[in-house]
Amino acid sequence: MPWYGQPEKRRPAQGSRRSGAGFGGSHAVDVIWLNENPLIHYSYPWSFRRAVNSRLVSIQAKLRTRKVRGYPRHLIVDLINVCGLKCPICPNGRCEIPRKPAQMTRELFRHIMEKLGPYLYTLTLTNWGEPLRHPRLLELLAIARKYPCYIGFSSNLQHLPDALMDGLLHSGVDEIGVSIDGATAETYRRYRVGGDFDQALRNMERLIQRRTALGLKQPKIRWQVLLNRYTEVETDAVIERGRAIGVDSVMFVPIFIDISRMFTHSPKERMSRDGEWLPSDPNLSIYDETTGRLKGNPRFCSKLWDSMVIHPDGAISPCCAVIDPKDDFGRFPETGRFFSIWNNTAYQNARRRMAGRLSEPGTTVCEHCLRHGVMIY
Repeated sequence: MPWYGQPEKRRPAQGSRRSGAGFGGSHAVDVIWLNENPLIHYSYPWSFRRAVNSRLVSIQAKLRTRKVRGYPRHLIVDLINVCGLKCPICPNGRCEIPRKPAQMTRELFRHIMEKLGPYLYTLTLTNWGEPLRHPRLLELLAIARKYPCYIGFSSNLQHLPDALMDGLLHSGVDEIGVSIDGATAETYRRYRVGGDFDQALRNMERLIQRRTALGLKQPKIRWQVLLNRYTEVETDAVIERGRAIGVDSVMFVPIFIDISRMFTHSPKERMSRDGEWLPSDPNLSIYDETTGRLKGNPRFCSKLWDSMVIHPDGAISPCCAVIDPKDDFGRFPETGRFFSIWNNTAYQNARRRMAGRLSEPGTTVCEHCLRHGVMIY
C-alpha cells in the first residue's frame, strides 16, 4: 500500500506517461500530476521538535543502531480492517488475514496521536480496510488534524453520502487516493470484484465538483491504479479521463503478488500462485519472473527505524505487509513508555539482523525479507 506525503518516492511527469516508461529496479510508484497548481503540492508545516527528532532518527538509521532514541516519522494506522470488496490477490479479498474484524476506538487513536503526532511527517489512515466504513471517521480526522503532518488515505469510494463528503472536504485531510483500476468497467471488474466502476467514478467526480464549488484546494484527489496485465493497456486512457474529470494526479502502483504468503513461502512459490496478474510488459513489472524476486531489491529497510504500522486493536507491525498477529512486534502501550515497545526485543533483534550485526538467523518476520529478497520499499 502506497504511503502518503512522501514525494521522494514519486516520479512526477508532465501530463502523460512517456512511451516505454517503467519502474526498472525501483519500487516507487509512478505519479502523473495533472494539476500543476503549486498550492496543492506537498508541503509540511515546520516544527522544531519534529525537525530535531527527524535528524536524530536519520542519524541512527544511518548508523544502524540497535535502539532508536527518537519517534517514528511515518505512521500507518489501519482504522478499520473491513473492506467489502473481494479483490482476487489482496489478503483481505481472499479472506486470508487471520485478524478479527475490528475498528479503532476514538480513545486509542487519540492516545496514539498524543504520543506520536508531534513527530510525524506523514500519517496514512488505511492499510487493509476501507476507512469510509468507520462510523467515526470524521472525529478521528479532527483529532489527527491537530498535528502538522501530511494526512492521506485510500478508498474504493463505493460509499459517499453527501454529509460524509462535505465532512471530508472540511476535515483538513491532505490527500484522498481513489482506487479505480482501469479506465473501463470491464477492466475494473477483473480486479475490484464486488465494486461498481460507475459508482466509484461518479463519487470521485462529485468529490471534485463539490470541492470546487466550496472554493477549496484540499484534499488533493488522486486516481490510483494497480498496474496489472489488464490495466497496463489503459494507462493513457486513465490519464485522459482523469484530466477531464479534474483529478490532481494519477498514480500507477506496481502490483505485489501473494502478499498473504510473503513471509511464509519462497518467491517462486508466490510467483506460481499470482504471476498471471503481472503486466506483460516487463518494464512495468517490479518482479523478475524467473526467480520471483523483486528487481533491484534493497538490502536495507529503514522502516525499522523511522516507521510503524498500527492495527485497529492497537497491535504493532514493522511494515504494512504483515497480516498475521503472530508476527506483530507488540501492542501500543495504553500506559507507560512508548519506548518499551519501540525498543523491545523484537525491534532490537530485527535491527541487528538488518545491520548485519546478528550472525545467527533471526526469529522475526523481517528474516524472510533478508533471506528471500522481498522487501517492498
